Amino acid sequence: MLESSSTSSPLTLTEEQIEKLRTDTDNGTANPLKGYQDMISFLDAANAAGTDTLDDASQFWYQQAITVNGDDPTSFGNIFIHAATAYGAAWDGKTVDFQSLSDKIGLAVINGTIETGTLQSINSMLEDDIGTSLSYGGMTVGGWGGSFYYWNTPFEGTETVGQAIMADPEHYDKFIATTANAVVVTGNTAIEELGLTFNSGSITNEVDQFLNILQVGVPTIVDASVQTTVKAEVIARAFEEDVLGQSAAGNPNLINGYEYVGKSWFGNSEWIATPNAGISSVNVTNSTELDALRATRLEEQDTKSGDAVTNIYSALAKAADAGITGSMTLPSELQLPAGSTLTASDMTASKVTLSLPALPTDLVTDTIKDVMADIAPAISADFLAPVVSIVGTGLTDALNFAGNILTDLTGGSSSASSYGASLATTQTNTAASSHQDLFASLFA
Repeated sequence: MLESSSTSSPLTLTEEQIEKLRTDTDNGTANPLKGYQDMISFLDAANAAGTDTLDDASQFWYQQAITVNGDDPTSFGNIFIHAATAYGAAWDGKTVDFQSLSDKIGLAVINGTIETGTLQSINSMLEDDIGTSLSYGGMTVGGWGGSFYYWNTPFEGTETVGQAIMADPEHYDKFIATTANAVVVTGNTAIEELGLTFNSGSITNEVDQFLNILQVGVPTIVDASVQTTVKAEVIARAFEEDVLGQSAAGNPNLINGYEYVGKSWFGNSEWIATPNAGISSVNVTNSTELDALRATRLEEQDTKSGDAVTNIYSALAKAADAGITGSMTLPSELQLPAGSTLTASDMTASKVTLSLPALPTDLVTDTIKDVMADIAPAISADFLAPVVSIVGTGLTDALNFAGNILTDLTGGSSSASSYGASLATTQTNTAASSHQDLFASLFA
């Protein structure tokens, strides 16, 4: 889990290290990327010496920050944060100079390091990161790109990121949309860069494939500290955007299991409870709040984060082209060494490994139930539970898509990946059981 440890403490730097940081950043006023590079080198040295005192969540922040500030085009983390920031700003009708914002955050962290003589823990850095994003970028915490990763981390006193978001239905709705869109953009980038496959079929089978793709592009989809029910809402919304072609903003006429049926004779909005009423982690039942969320969703139907592909079939077409060449850029998270490329002729099995964890059954089950509740509101999630559980049990050892293409290439059996090359003809029904066939017919 990416959570701060109670035993974590700032990493004390030597005078020589602090002086190097001062020199390289002009005393904390310039060159934030160079400052990040210095701090990563300090962290690496401490890890090598066994003297590191920072927890995993803090180290993860530093590792991601350098790819984000350096705008690493091969980094899935960088792609995610860029997409989330752009979408969150667009949600509020704003634009943000991402590099300027990232530089300001970097300099705030560097100045804190110089002042304290330490690499700070995640709690201190979030005050710099979120504080700068809110004041300079004009964002809200619901649109901050790191919310999904640092859900349980305090950033204002004892209030956590997640608590701040869930305290306000508007913030929560924005968070779901912003994060889902970033998940889609990053997942589709993984498809394009690694030639991942996706077969049309039943909803249950498609959700399973979608989750496995996300494990490649958004590896913290499983081990981030967000509770399963919230993760499932994000992934379900992402699936609906990417695979079903809906808006990341969500259906304005179906919110938290309540369906909008129009105005009454007296001009009041009328909402009826479907069998899935109350399915969201933030339970909105008041018609005034539902009206407010509906109005916002209607305004945000066309909100996008730049020109990124948000349709999985477009991503598959690009992946097919990349697969035919037999040469792909390896994401920086998987590069050994950084900057290397993956080709059939020069890669060996020892140079790259990708071991994805099995998908938790509860995450698969909750995601499928959320998707089905959104596209078939008349069917109760409780009614679906037995079928979903049966299907979900068989999905925990699901196919490692990226592993297939890496095996293909590292085995040197072909100059082109058979997975990438076959993408254009993979639109087949892959239902694996009578239960999946049944529900495929419902949602055909």
